[in-house]
Amino acid sequence: MYHPAGARQKDVSTRLIKPTLPDINTNIVLDLVTNWNSAWEVDGGISIYDEGIAQYLLTDMQSHEKFFAALILRKPSLRCRITNEEPKDVLDEERGNRFTFHGHDTGALSEAQLKQLEFLKDVLRRRGYRFEN
Repeated sequence: MYHPAGARQKDVSTRLIKPTLPDINTNIVLDLVTNWNSAWEVDGGISIYDEGIAQYLLTDMQSHEKFFAALILRKPSLRCRITNEEPKDVLDEERGNRFTFHGHDTGALSEAQLKQLEFLKDVLRRRGYRFEN
């Protein structure tokens, strides 16, 4: 596996990863669930910031989307790339830990997809998050 010079990576429990962006694109997340590539669990493609308190902040939208797909798929841990730049925690600071779903009209989703999204909501609710829709 190729590691760019200076890139730091770490295996991180999905329980310790914290979202920072309030929008969840269901089109992309459900597509990632359907087309999950097991290499994503070890390639460091998910970017996090280490707060130094056993909590890791997701830093970009693509990392959030893969993280949400990993939660639906019940992945216990992911190999993540650690960045030095702390992201703004929009989800907490501006949205009061409330997510908004975008993408599919729920009428266009299969029963299995609806169950996957309900499972994701349940996991995130247990972590203290709420939902606009």
